[in-house]
Amino acid sequence: MANINLELSIYTFTLNEKFQREDFLDFNEFYRKNFSKKGENPHKVKPEELYKRFVGMILDEFHKKFWLNKDENKGISTTKIDYRHGKSIIEGMINGGSTGYGHQIYDILNNEKTVGEISEKQLASLPYFFKMWTPPDSQVGIIMIQSYSIGSINTILIQFLTSIFAKYGATLKKITHIPNELKESYLKRSSVKKVTFTSTIENRDSRKKFNRAFEDSDGLKVTISVEGLKKKNITDFFKVFNKKKPIGINLSELGMEDEEDYETKFYYEDEDGRKAHAKIKDKFEIRPTIVLPIEVSNENKTPNLKKIVNFTDQLLEKVKKEINY
Repeated sequence: MANINLELSIYTFTLNEKFQREDFLDFNEFYRKNFSKKGENPHKVKPEELYKRFVGMILDEFHKKFWLNKDENKGISTTKIDYRHGKSIIEGMINGGSTGYGHQIYDILNNEKTVGEISEKQLASLPYFFKMWTPPDSQVGIIMIQSYSIGSINTILIQFLTSIFAKYGATLKKITHIPNELKESYLKRSSVKKVTFTSTIENRDSRKKFNRAFEDSDGLKVTISVEGLKKKNITDFFKVFNKKKPIGINLSELGMEDEEDYETKFYYEDEDGRKAHAKIKDKFEIRPTIVLPIEVSNENKTPNLKKIVNFTDQLLEKVKKEINY
């Protein structure tokens, strides 16, 4: 498993009452409303007990099986989730991966004989770490999901959490968050590798002039790609980039005469091959991959629970400040 990195995705999220777009729930309200038992005074139930019940409900959702996505080609499950109510943290390891469709298993040194098969009723799994912070006095929480450079459970885990909250009448809305420190570091170390200009040719005559085969294609999109750029720091690149006339030639036939006629995108890459991209209006608002330090890994490149908990605890404190908590 050489050259496999552990990566991390961070999301801020809110909960909305069903059918109430602007009415955000604070987490204290959500827990007390849904996890206080009949006959209890919800304001006298200890927060630790509410967290315990919430985590227990999550574990019960798995029914000792894997929870599958709608296509039933990916699944997640766990038998243990930890919580620290004093820190408003829920975290643990999730097993996840893809189901098989008659996938054959071979020994790498022998391509003649199979040693097994993964059927559509089986799943090839890796351990993933997640952390969820739900402060009782706030309407904004944070979710962290560890992944591998070869795969992730981000989408299915978010789908699972969304379904959990939906059972209690709450809609989860998330936004990807990249720590400022990482963005600034990436911008200093990276260069612009490619620039693209994309336009939709709405005019039938313009499409015909461009190519008769495209004449009847409503919504036809054309992209001009500029690649092979000389390596130059992102900041230095934009000092000389002509924003007012980025193409510099007459492309009116493609509906690209004025700046408003097309979309400009920049594709970045650092010395480690980590990529990011942005539109011209938010060229510095990038989302580079968060690569975790090798120190949080076990020898087999899976996450070490104790070490990744400590690392993400420290990162969580930085993110809290950035969202003005």
